Amino acid sequence: MALEAELSCPVCTDLFSDPVLLSCGHSFCRQCINAHWTSSSSRNCPVCRQVSPQEPVSNLSLRNTCESYLREKNKKEEKDGEHECLIHGEKIELFCQNDEEAICATCKEHEHRWHQTQPLHQAVRQRKGKLKAVLRPTENMLLSLRNGAAQDAKISKYNQSQAQRTEKRIREEFKKLQQFLKKEEESRIAALNEEEKEKSGQMKKKMDVLSDRVREVEERMKDDDITFLQNYNGIMNRARYTLPDSELSLEALIDVSKHMGNLKYQVWEKMKDICPYYPVILNPNTASSDVSMSNDLTSVTSCVNRQDEPNPIPLHRSRMVLGSAGYGSGVHTWDIEVGKSRHWSLGVCFGSVDRSIVQILNPANPCSWGLRRNGDLYSFLNTQINFGMMEHPQVVRIKLEDCYDKKRGWWRNVSYFNADCNCLLATTSQLPTGMELFPFVIPEKRSGPLRVVPAKVTLKIEQVEEDRSFLERHRVLMILSVVLLFLVLCAFAYRLIY
Repeated sequence: MALEAELSCPVCTDLFSDPVLLSCGHSFCRQCINAHWTSSSSRNCPVCRQVSPQEPVSNLSLRNTCESYLREKNKKEEKDGEHECLIHGEKIELFCQNDEEAICATCKEHEHRWHQTQPLHQAVRQRKGKLKAVLRPTENMLLSLRNGAAQDAKISKYNQSQAQRTEKRIREEFKKLQQFLKKEEESRIAALNEEEKEKSGQMKKKMDVLSDRVREVEERMKDDDITFLQNYNGIMNRARYTLPDSELSLEALIDVSKHMGNLKYQVWEKMKDICPYYPVILNPNTASSDVSMSNDLTSVTSCVNRQDEPNPIPLHRSRMVLGSAGYGSGVHTWDIEVGKSRHWSLGVCFGSVDRSIVQILNPANPCSWGLRRNGDLYSFLNTQINFGMMEHPQVVRIKLEDCYDKKRGWWRNVSYFNADCNCLLATTSQLPTGMELFPFVIPEKRSGPLRVVPAKVTLKIEQVEEDRSFLERHRVLMILSVVLLFLVLCAFAYRLIY
């Protein structure tokens, strides 16, 4: 690279092309120096700025040197493009089929004498053909995706539609929140202005009273001398009158704490009415085409056909709709409002290992447990035993909990209650543990909407207790006392024995 730099023109920084020599001794490409002189309108050297009155002469020696360097460089590049055998230094032109290795002619005569070989270009052509054959299905799939004919393309289009609908709903929900906050802000500012107006009115009223008194005294002072002196004491008493201290208390000021105290919390309490918390959120991707779901994903009903674009993923034939999250260990409770509907199914089911929707959503699956109502009769899923109820619930409470005993170990129960009176309706026992259970609802053809009931949210305010109980404060002392008493008793027993 250092030699190439020496053989490069200072103007274009490339190898000299038709180099010429100036009177100052510097060389340039003929085209480069002519262009420089044309643009600068003076015949100076671009390097040393010395004027060259004479025409530049060809630098034959430099031109020959550049041409030789260029030839050697091209030969080296051609040689580098060929792979040589690391053992014999010869050009690799063969391919050993036994060892799957590219070799040279000398390798063929010695190390690979008894192996099957073929020309290198032929081996490359065969293997490229195999790769093209393997790649052809991928190319066909890519073509289908580009044309929108493949299933993945339909899913992509459906995702775009879902994103647009969801974005619209998000904006609508936030618009409601913004309207609520704006209304609450205006209401509180109006209350503040009303109080300020009331306080200002009271102050103005007091000022009017005092102003009338001052004016009255001044008018009395204009009386004739005899009258003034006769009424002097009364005028003096009127002049000395001031407002009682009670009328100049803190109540005359704006009650800022009433407007700002726990402001965010108070607004949050009001927002609970428009921002309910639902313990179960339904998954719209698990709903079949004949099930309609509310925008907040908490209510489903049977319909002829949904208005939304159909889901491109093949689903189950039943109307089972799953919750968006499963429940592990612990106690979990949620309420489903069934109203006066006479046909519905509620319960829980396992999610499969690979989360395949088709495997999950099957009420006949032994990994599904639920309670079904069909008219006036009730039954458990996967059973043919029917039973009746004294009172039909309008809100069903489902409770999933862990149970344990020494003989059977751990298992899970799912119980169904009439939420209005918290009366037990039925229980399914011996559900396996170790996997999440997903809530589900099934709106039958003749049923009304099934709706998740919002849970009551309470804020627990924790206070730090400075005074702990006696046991907590003296635990260490009590332990030391017991140990000391034990040692004293041991020593006393030892003396009695010996």
